[in-house]
Amino acid sequence: MKRIISALFFGLTILTAQAGDEDSPTVFVAPLDGDLSQIQGWQPALGEGLAEMLITELTKLNKFQVLESTALKHLKDEIQLGEEGYADKDEKVDKGGFAGADFMFRGKVTRFGAKSQSIGLGGFIPGSGGNLGIKTTKSEVRVDWRFVDAATRKIVTSGQAVGAEDGVGFDIGVGIGGHGGTIGFNNEEFMNSALGKATVKALDAIIQKVSSLELPTSGRRKAKAAATTKAQSATKARAEALKQTPGKVLAVPSKGVLIVSLGSKQGFKSGDHVKLFEPVETRDGDGKVVFTEEKLAGEATLDAVQEEKSKASYSGSADVKQGWIVKAE
Repeated sequence: MKRIISALFFGLTILTAQAGDEDSPTVFVAPLDGDLSQIQGWQPALGEGLAEMLITELTKLNKFQVLESTALKHLKDEIQLGEEGYADKDEKVDKGGFAGADFMFRGKVTRFGAKSQSIGLGGFIPGSGGNLGIKTTKSEVRVDWRFVDAATRKIVTSGQAVGAEDGVGFDIGVGIGGHGGTIGFNNEEFMNSALGKATVKALDAIIQKVSSLELPTSGRRKAKAAATTKAQSATKARAEALKQTPGKVLAVPSKGVLIVSLGSKQGFKSGDHVKLFEPVETRDGDGKVVFTEEKLAGEATLDAVQEEKSKASYSGSADVKQGWIVKAE
């Protein structure tokens, strides 16, 4: 049952990112299941027909980036072909390129059948094991569905879609070669039957509800944003720490012109101001420096900034010397 009913939403899973822009939430569709006894004779053709209808209608919504989930083996095989050398290295598909899912769409067929009043035509097909007849039916199809946050397992929203139709169906009790009848969207009798019309109504109800949904930011995207913010904060903290690391005056080529050991690597740019400090040393009786103080001597402006050094201008009165200390404001 699960294998067959998964075909009901196969169309969803083959949509690509073209079904929405890059900011649209990504969605994958888990296989649907349902009551095997209710739809046993209808599964193959019905699943294919529902998939085709959903492909058409959900593509029009342009709300999600729907991810492949039922044919992953074929995608993996494509990657494997590249890894085994069957595809040129510039053409092969590499691992690590799959998009992550924000949400899972989960559904279950909880009602699929009809209450009917049979009008027997009499007789039977020899060897078929069934009678022929026409049924006046009240058919109902119900699908319970929900969106689940793939990162947190929290149910974001849920609903149910019900389609009902009064009309004339047809008897699938006749077994031909041991199999039930072939019924689906490519079968005109099914499409004109009450159960076929009820199925279409249920699917339309899903599409209409989903078209107005506004999903929240997913747990995956929140975690990704938090990680990005943390990384940016750490980078900013490192940059600030690096910028606060003191530099030195490397040379004084002419009056008012300084070369300092601070540059773009430390986060500086042209026009930035730095402070100049004269080191004042205290020596002991043997001439050994035992204490150093920093005396603010003025301010310089960075005119030309390279990676690890800059050319600065200084208009103060102090006689700046090589080795003086330079700090960010």
